[in-house]
Amino acid sequence: MRIMAYYPNYFRDFGIAHACYNLLRHMQSEQCQVKVFGLSSDPVFSDAFYADLLPKFFKSIIYRFLPDHKIRQLGELLFLLRLKPTDIAYLWPGISLATYKKVKKRGCKIIYEGVNTHEANSKAILDTEYQRLGLSITHGVSADKVADESAKLELADYVYSCSPIMTKSYLENSIPQSKILQTSYGFSADYLLNSAYVASPQPTFIFVGSIDVRKGVHLLLNYWVKANIDAKLKLVGKIDDAIKPLMNEYLNQHNIEHIAFTSDLPSIYKSADVFILPSLEEGSPLVTYLAFGASLPCLVSPMGAGGVVTDGVEGMVIDPHDTDKWIKALQTLAGDIQLRKKFSVNARHKADLYTWDKVGKQRLTALINAEKNK
Repeated sequence: MRIMAYYPNYFRDFGIAHACYNLLRHMQSEQCQVKVFGLSSDPVFSDAFYADLLPKFFKSIIYRFLPDHKIRQLGELLFLLRLKPTDIAYLWPGISLATYKKVKKRGCKIIYEGVNTHEANSKAILDTEYQRLGLSITHGVSADKVADESAKLELADYVYSCSPIMTKSYLENSIPQSKILQTSYGFSADYLLNSAYVASPQPTFIFVGSIDVRKGVHLLLNYWVKANIDAKLKLVGKIDDAIKPLMNEYLNQHNIEHIAFTSDLPSIYKSADVFILPSLEEGSPLVTYLAFGASLPCLVSPMGAGGVVTDGVEGMVIDPHDTDKWIKALQTLAGDIQLRKKFSVNARHKADLYTWDKVGKQRLTALINAEKNK
């Protein structure tokens, strides 16, 4: 078996590119040869397992003179030239439907990596929330985008689904169960913070991610102010333009801090007492796995839980619009040190299940079994 994977963007050791690299590196085995391609990359990616599609000596000229859509077309063409009919093409978000059709015509099997729930599900959730807030709909999930994903999923032989909620959204949009390989995401063992959880009487809650409607930050800030607790909230991430007017009244609060960007996430997690994520729509957020690695109690929505946080075990899982429960949960976690310690111990124990080596091997096993049952 040979897997040829393509992530059609600049490749850096962060976010989805980081997940792509680490998952596939650990899918490589005696049974499976794996090669990963990106358009171009940070210098850290210089091994035989990964390759840039754009030649380094030519890269600056390409980025200077070609528009983005032409660069993407060039990358997809170069990827196609490397495919053999017997390969499994593992296609990450951003690859065009035209290339899916060409890959299929070549005779290759296709693995689809969706990252979030089905676009139809995402669109319905976000449309409703933007309208509720009286905002112009700028989230970018259009009817055309829904149709595009549906067509790609129809062409795919397999779909890695990283959470039960994600699987449910696929099934509701006519994706056969036989295509879906249930799995998860994970995190690097380097992010395991092995120091014991030290509960602070004045705890710090952290939110990490895009500060936008999809992540439910507007809901969080409302709950935070109403909870009136002796605690600090750190928001780590870039603020989306659509939500900026809603943020203004909160960012001057004495117990709310905004950090636009950091390359040192371990320090952010290490300084925290509780991880918080009230997302309206997700797949299985990487930041939640990092919270496990940092032994943090989790206060999350079902989407923010990503299929890995169990209510009452590693934290609390609450519907993002349940105002009373969120306020009560904030007050409880701020004041109950023993409960935070219990959730912390359970989170750290569960973290060992989700290091990239274990998740990568699990994904390969699921693929091999699916191929055997064809």
